[in-house]
Amino acid sequence: MAKQIAGVYERVLECAKVEFLEKGFKEASLRTIAKNANTSTGSIYTRFEDKGSLFTDLVSPVIEGLKIWFWKEQEEFHQCTDSAKKANSFEYSKDKINDFVDYIYDNFDVFKLLITCSEGTAFSDFVHDIVEIDVEYTIKFIESTGNDAFTSGRATTELLHILSSSFYSGVFETVIHDMSREHAHIYVMYLQQIFQYGWANILKF
Repeated sequence: MAKQIAGVYERVLECAKVEFLEKGFKEASLRTIAKNANTSTGSIYTRFEDKGSLFTDLVSPVIEGLKIWFWKEQEEFHQCTDSAKKANSFEYSKDKINDFVDYIYDNFDVFKLLITCSEGTAFSDFVHDIVEIDVEYTIKFIESTGNDAFTSGRATTELLHILSSSFYSGVFETVIHDMSREHAHIYVMYLQQIFQYGWANILKF
């Protein structure tokens, strides 16, 4: 096996990110990526199975990092006492969504790829995974605190999914509109206030 030249992998990833951001996944050219990285398409294929594999190497670590962090924060809150969860749910959520926004902006180019350039990849619906975690722990919250949102008919799993999907899709609008980090925090603060008003009516506390 030929020895791989140091630094090529990193150059290819960087040039691929530029190409994907400019043209989207479907229209991106491996030849262009190779040319800009000062290497050959053959060299790319010794490192990546195909264009999809190249895209995966760019975005997967960031997505997995977000999902692991998000799950841990949800689980940490779930382990609180029921009284603490009732008393602090909105305040805790406000603090954590600020961390969520900061994670996005610490990895802005990758989320720009995911939100605007991932059509045709396995990551085009990545928000769904976040929503699934959020819904799972919202159900746990309702059940563990003895809230009557389900039994009263004020909430259903379908409604929880719609609300969560709407909220997180709204959060990622900050990426679509290229907001600054500062403006994104302000936007998401208002978005969260609107959703919390609705949740207060569903949960009745």
